[in-house]
Amino acid sequence: MNSARSWLVWGVGAIAYMMAILHRSSLGVAGPAAAERFEVAATLLATLGAVQVGVYAAMQVPVGVLLDRFGPRVLIASGAAIMVGGQAMVALAEDLPLAIAGRVLLGIGDAATFISVIRLQSGWFRGPIVAQMSQWTATTGQVGQLMSAIPFVWLLNEIGWRLSFVTLAVAGAVILVLVLLVVFDAPRGGAPATGSIDVPEGWWPRLQAAFRQPGTRLGFWTHFSLLASTNVFLLLWGFPMLVDGLGYSQPDAARLMTVVVVTGMVVGPIVGIATARFPLRRSTLVLCIVGIVALTWAVVLVWPGHPPTWLVVVLVVVLGIAGPGSTVGFDFARTFNPLRVLGSANGVVNIGGFLASFAIMPAVGIILDVVHSVRTAAGEQVGLYDWDAFRIALSSQFVVLALGFAMVVRMRRITRSRLREEGIEVAPVWQAIARRMRRRGH
Repeated sequence: MNSARSWLVWGVGAIAYMMAILHRSSLGVAGPAAAERFEVAATLLATLGAVQVGVYAAMQVPVGVLLDRFGPRVLIASGAAIMVGGQAMVALAEDLPLAIAGRVLLGIGDAATFISVIRLQSGWFRGPIVAQMSQWTATTGQVGQLMSAIPFVWLLNEIGWRLSFVTLAVAGAVILVLVLLVVFDAPRGGAPATGSIDVPEGWWPRLQAAFRQPGTRLGFWTHFSLLASTNVFLLLWGFPMLVDGLGYSQPDAARLMTVVVVTGMVVGPIVGIATARFPLRRSTLVLCIVGIVALTWAVVLVWPGHPPTWLVVVLVVVLGIAGPGSTVGFDFARTFNPLRVLGSANGVVNIGGFLASFAIMPAVGIILDVVHSVRTAAGEQVGLYDWDAFRIALSSQFVVLALGFAMVVRMRRITRSRLREEGIEVAPVWQAIARRMRRRGH
């Protein structure tokens, strides 16, 4: 365990996740090109982006069940193959229906990847490092986001839609071959193959057992609270907001989106170490990050006129912190569920952020269209992606942030009650600080 081969197997799995993120985020930076290619308004463009996220969310429970049955190797390889086909369809699409069909396949393949790599870690690693591995996996995935913001944008501008998306499909095929050659569920003599674990009660009771764990539901609401804003920004509306709403050039907008990714890559390992070192303070960390995200968006959206560049930089940094914060949800699932149901538990957690993203993405597009129609009818000459319209549309995410914050508080209370029943006392933060100061003689 924790051998060089463990790192090799995990590394290839993480690269497969990196490729899945590149597939997923390719439309976000290609939003203006997609609107021009398919001649669609904001609502339909939001549909193109949201359909993959919706499929991703809907597939999490089935994928989790299949993961507990067939193991991560089969799921990662199958996901990679499906995404290759989906990206090829997007590349060849001349009209919206074929592009939507391709994004549906991308959503299915993408859904099978992250929780499978998370499950793979538990088969190859042991000890405290497991608590940090999810953040390292997420950090590797951010490299895929980085690749979409810089080299893919350049490729799209240089060689056009078809060849750039075909390039992604070919790269995905190469990753598929690597997965088939290197990735296995567990070392010989290590954790038993997932399919051989005897669970006589069947998949539905196993899924119910995972969902009944309050830690699983705490993970769900953690993911729900923190992933949506970052997803909506990176996957669809961030680029149009920066370019058309705030007037940044495309290269400058790409750099700002890169700040989100780089921040996540830096903060992710720090969050991983913090959750491993202070496992009983994870929910406090989550609530703090949710509050910071809500406050930052509020300041940006109410700022008179266009917000200054320094404030936009603060926003993208905060969104970069929110991504690793959402990954804490999987650590809740890991510590409150046995290995045999971990795939199902991770599937439940992963639904959270993408369900919230699926709700916000089309809402922003619909509101943008409505505001544009109303202002045009009133005689104003404004563009579809006017900043004042974005102010109104992006305010819709406060509903998700408020609901998520409230539910994290509620599930934390229930989870701590369960821990107390098991003899584990969790004191409030202020009491813990006071106790430490007394011990040090203050």
